[in-house]
Amino acid sequence: MRTMAEIDAWYEAEMNKAELKGKLEGKLEGKIESAMTIIRVKFGSDILTPQIVSQLQKLNAKQLDDFLVGILNWQQEEMSEWLFGNEKV
Repeated sequence: MRTMAEIDAWYEAEMNKAELKGKLEGKLEGKIESAMTIIRVKFGSDILTPQIVSQLQKLNAKQLDDFLVGILNWQQEEMSEWLFGNEKV
């Protein structure tokens, strides 16, 4: 059986993990929103299809960072190639 101190320590550790997870998810969502804003500004709202949004949501934080840096220099076709590889957009 656990003591109250052990239970409190476990609870606090779990709460810290949940808070960190929430912060990381928030940062990821912010990066996705930034990518969508850049796409809208650079290529127009019409290019931001549900397929592109879906692909952005599949990226991890490192991939989103790479995407955000790359999109500053890419043309629309290069962006699609990066996101979809050999898939057709």
